[in-house]
Amino acid sequence: MPSVTTAPAVSIQAKSLVNAKSSPCSPEIIDIRGEHVEFNLKEDIISHFNPDNGPRTLPTLLLYNERGLQLFEEITYLDEYYLTNYEIEVLKKSSADIARRIPEGSMLIELGSGNLRKVCLLLQAFEELAKSIEYFALDLSRKELERTLAQVPDFKYVSCHGLLGTYDDGREWLKQPAIAGRSKCILHLGSSIGNFHRDDASGFLGGFADVLQPSDTMLVGVDSCSDPAKVYHAYNDKQGLTHRFVLNGLTHANELFGQEVFDLKNWRVIGEYVYDEEGGRHQAFVAPIRDTDVLGSTIMPHERIQIEQSLKYSQAETETLWAAAGLTEMGRWTRGDEYGLHMLQKSSIPFSLIPSIYATGPLPPIHDWEALWTAWDVMTKGMIPKEELWEKPIKLRNACIFYLGHIPTFLDIQLTKTTREPATSPAYYWSIFERGIDPDVDNPEQCHAHSEIPDEWPPIEAITTYQDNVRSRLRELYRGGPERIPRNVARGMWVGFEHELMHIETLLYMMLQSDKTLPPPHTGRPNFEKLAKQAYEARVPNEWFDVPEQIITLGMDDPEDGTDPSCHFGWDNEKPARQAKVHAFQAHGRPITNEEYAQYMYNSHIDQIPASWAEAPSNTANGNGTLNGHATNGVKNGNGHSNGNGHSNGNGHSNGNGHVTREFPESFIHGRFVRTVYGLVPLKLALDWPIFASYDELEQCASWMGGRIPTFEEAKSIYAYVNKQKRAEAERTLGKTVPAVNAHLVNEGVEEDPPSQALAPLAEDNSQLFLDLAGANVGFRHWRPVSVTSRGNKLAGQADMGGVWEWTSSNLTPHEGFKPMGLYPAYTADFFDGKHNIVLGGSWATHPRIAGRKSFVNWYQRNYPYAWVGARLVRDV
Repeated sequence: MPSVTTAPAVSIQAKSLVNAKSSPCSPEIIDIRGEHVEFNLKEDIISHFNPDNGPRTLPTLLLYNERGLQLFEEITYLDEYYLTNYEIEVLKKSSADIARRIPEGSMLIELGSGNLRKVCLLLQAFEELAKSIEYFALDLSRKELERTLAQVPDFKYVSCHGLLGTYDDGREWLKQPAIAGRSKCILHLGSSIGNFHRDDASGFLGGFADVLQPSDTMLVGVDSCSDPAKVYHAYNDKQGLTHRFVLNGLTHANELFGQEVFDLKNWRVIGEYVYDEEGGRHQAFVAPIRDTDVLGSTIMPHERIQIEQSLKYSQAETETLWAAAGLTEMGRWTRGDEYGLHMLQKSSIPFSLIPSIYATGPLPPIHDWEALWTAWDVMTKGMIPKEELWEKPIKLRNACIFYLGHIPTFLDIQLTKTTREPATSPAYYWSIFERGIDPDVDNPEQCHAHSEIPDEWPPIEAITTYQDNVRSRLRELYRGGPERIPRNVARGMWVGFEHELMHIETLLYMMLQSDKTLPPPHTGRPNFEKLAKQAYEARVPNEWFDVPEQIITLGMDDPEDGTDPSCHFGWDNEKPARQAKVHAFQAHGRPITNEEYAQYMYNSHIDQIPASWAEAPSNTANGNGTLNGHATNGVKNGNGHSNGNGHSNGNGHSNGNGHVTREFPESFIHGRFVRTVYGLVPLKLALDWPIFASYDELEQCASWMGGRIPTFEEAKSIYAYVNKQKRAEAERTLGKTVPAVNAHLVNEGVEEDPPSQALAPLAEDNSQLFLDLAGANVGFRHWRPVSVTSRGNKLAGQADMGGVWEWTSSNLTPHEGFKPMGLYPAYTADFFDGKHNIVLGGSWATHPRIAGRKSFVNWYQRNYPYAWVGARLVRDV
């Protein structure tokens, strides 16, 4: 396809997209491309052909000009090209069954639609079932959309539309509230998922899983053929058609440059089937047959330049892919063990990062509760051995079993207060489970009021029965419809919901200090060695960014006696909304990393390691860069340090600033590890992760690095500025992924150079209380921190710190207009003691309702070592 030029933005509200009836003569095509999208394929060729690092490649998008699309369509009719043939065979046999599983009135969105002859088999099945469906074909070529949609039969029950845009445009379109709430099935046919590198494939699918409601589905075609000869001949046919298709990409490049950059007489196509530790795949290369000068470089005959790949997935690899993408298989239709169509639904966890999904209204829908309980049960029933429930991973805090009783008890108290109905039996649980202990770090004998600690906790079976009964009580309130729940009762339910969200992190950071914690049973163990290598290769300097003077809005309005059913609830420390003028300053793009903290320790002759690290004896590694047991962390923590507010616990943001200092010797980090739910990960494999530690520890590190930790207002100013820039960036940058034509070649897409630091400010839209968290490591997207050193060239916003909360230097104090909340007056007020600092954002375990709410405020004692909180540097202008 030719390069894309500027296209006008299209407002979803302005489009008649749900009621229009398509006809084969005049298909409706909705332009969903973002504003000011400029895609320069010519520059992309240059950057791929002469990369700073790694082998030469060519962008696969070169293959898909108008002639390339025609050639590819011819390829799909070849006998050797089994992918299309097998998929058609499966669809002919199974379309009726598939169509029966998709609800009446659903939207059917096909990603990279290309030739529609396969999907028409499915559309015909809806027609025969007399089932009304709206089909949307997404592609980047208007001409192809017009051509292919015009060939679709004039269905009675199926209306057809085109979507003009990229994959990313499609995902943004699906986020719109008017669409997010509709029943939908997303189609990705032709084994196009094989066009992505395996790590990218899960990210791609996960991005679309995020826009799904619990009842929505995806239908994904997967090529599982393991016959090397069959795979090879599918891409190296005897007619040479596929090789002509590939060489046409070089012709396309010549057209873009306006000259013969590639002399086709000097080039050939090489195809190969590869099976290694990454699995099976076909790769296509172009190579010169003699020394050839191209774009200032001399290419030798032995050099091969990759232009496409197509990965094959075994059943085990497919299951791993679904788990990594946060999807669950609900149905499968196959052609032997060589090809399959897989119907998928979004798993309960990870939680969606899209505001129209994670914050549909003030009261969480019942399916959000069910997802929360799934996460809670995974932790308490799958990650804590039963005998460990009576242990205290952090001394002088309650045993883990307390939290199993505390969560349902706290909810039952709120429901009883607001409904004025009797408490769930046994009522005496209120006296032992209402509130946990939260001692002063400096003097553990000092502690706020808390429930009595019994000599013996109730049996786990009794607590589980009580938990089930309280959950049933809550479900009963939803039975008549959430719109019929009085607002005061809904507030109590919301308090219970967010309280449970916060305590997921409380329990998890306690579990991280135990050597008995098991990994999450539904996830695979990450390859930490591979991830470390990728992170190191992707490092960029941690830049300073100018944050201008601006007036920002802090907090939100939520009158406790209000009656507006659309008004979101907030905790007392979030209210009321107020404005603050924040001076100009500079901020680092990302937070401090484990490596930078190690440099600080080494150069400052500090021996005590943070509680997030551990020093382990020479145990046997498990083969994937982790140890199965935890060991003492060297921190004097016998006092059971509190988590600050008894609720949410975070972990900080990405690291580093490129501080130039003396390197530490390998021996300094040898035998040191980072604590994770997968066991101890060698520190050398986690150097690019954000460090999480106490404020006191990170404040000293920040000073040594030449900066300081931002105030509450400065951090909020950073977030407001980033939100403005994200809008501008979205208007300029083409999505990273470009739609593929069904089932053939990889589309590596285009990535614009990092945006300039000096961007024109835009007006902040403060009416949006919740953020789109796409790309953020929150909501169990990963069960660990992730590398941040590749993101120093971009200013991180709220909850975008690699999976940790962000420290501020501001004490938790009552602001003007603060009033303790009626349902839980001690929630914040108990911690106005001058010892707690505000933290913002969210950790990898923070629910998006918290991580994405602009007004949410968390806090910890400054010297509390266990919280998942990191820090970034700021400095005065």
